[in-house]
Amino acid sequence: MRLSDRAEMEPTQAACASTTSRGDEVRPDEGRPPAAEAEPSAQEVRRRHVLYIQGYDPRGPAEYRRLIALELRRFARLWGATASIKPGLVEDARTPSAEWAASVRGGEAQVAVRYETLRWDDLVQKDFAAPLPVKVLRGFVTLWDAVTSGLLWRVARASPRCAIAWSYPVAVILLITALSAAAGTGACAWVAAHGPWPLALALGAAVAVALLLGALQLVKRAGGFVFHLMDDGRSQRRYARREDAALHARVDRFADRIREVVAAGEADEILVVGHSSGSFLAIDALARVYERDPDFAARSRSTLSLLTVGATELLIGLHPKGGWFRERLGRLAGEPTLFWAEVVGPWDFLNFPHRDPVSELRLSPGEKPCNPTFRRAYLTKMLGKQSIDRMRRRWQVFRLHFQFIMANEVKGPYDYFSLVCGPWTARSQFARTARGSLMAPLLGPPPPPLPRPSYLPPLPGAKR
Repeated sequence: MRLSDRAEMEPTQAACASTTSRGDEVRPDEGRPPAAEAEPSAQEVRRRHVLYIQGYDPRGPAEYRRLIALELRRFARLWGATASIKPGLVEDARTPSAEWAASVRGGEAQVAVRYETLRWDDLVQKDFAAPLPVKVLRGFVTLWDAVTSGLLWRVARASPRCAIAWSYPVAVILLITALSAAAGTGACAWVAAHGPWPLALALGAAVAVALLLGALQLVKRAGGFVFHLMDDGRSQRRYARREDAALHARVDRFADRIREVVAAGEADEILVVGHSSGSFLAIDALARVYERDPDFAARSRSTLSLLTVGATELLIGLHPKGGWFRERLGRLAGEPTLFWAEVVGPWDFLNFPHRDPVSELRLSPGEKPCNPTFRRAYLTKMLGKQSIDRMRRRWQVFRLHFQFIMANEVKGPYDYFSLVCGPWTARSQFARTARGSLMAPLLGPPPPPLPRPSYLPPLPGAKR
């Protein structure tokens, strides 16, 4: 696991014409709204509505609320702010969704937040409930489709680590199968040397099947996310091929809810967040709204922003059957009424840290593509050395994947809760970091970067 560091969250060459970055150089385009060209002089956001779409995770809103409550307190301690979350969840069976309210005061700024989870955990739970033999069969079907369609090679070219993580469950199953077959063959040979062949074959087969099923049960109970990733890969394949009618219908409800919140215009900013597999659901839902009503965001009093983190939308976009999704992604890339930022991490095996999706898919969203703003975040600008070392030793892949939506231990240029609870819009926060500053929940000038940690070697060319 490479935990390399940069002085800032690295602005990369993206498809966005409004920000062309090379090193620390940033040239604002004349098409960018004034909020991103000059430092705002007053609080931009006092009320924010967050519409969060989780990844492929069976946990429901109650668990996510507990996570957010814990991380929000850590965020407040880091910045010397005051944070509170109101008790209880407000359920909405139509979408379905669940929301809770929070407020953060940082210095002179105070922001009220409605945090709403657009739910599909019930669909994930149905996948999780399938019998083990069914899961294994589905996993091999998914791998066969990935190989024969060329998806696996495209993913490997875009992110070799993601291809390894994606193939890992099937590799584990194949290894267990091979070891079980070897044990069964050995048992068969031993019995055949002392008795009749029919008995030897029957006993060998029984030993192989018993070991295989027992090992699979042990793997499932021990964790390791083998079957989680296998189910996730199947879900992505079916979504790309438009075979999952229930999930596509759910995304239609997400689109309806987003449109409803934007039309109400009760918040200063509406921030749609897609984490992991939630990234392609968020992109798809927003694109559906724009297809139905191209001017819906322009008519609203609210600012509309999209944040995709730990994003996996390329697993859909790179599939040969994903042409429909590539069209929708390109629609958002050229949409001037939307600010879309994508944040990835080279330390995360489950995302694509090398190029933004528009460039990777070679889309042409128009003469002036304005999305996404593409940034790489680095662990050394989010966590302390002890936490990083512990995660490296324990190989906590999923914990690292969730760092995108958790509080930092150090002040850094990517701060999830500054985006969720801060007084600036997402567009302004990312404009600040492009100039070499930090995200923050405070009014006033943006904080300068902290000194490079002493435990890291100097950057090339830096004075010792």
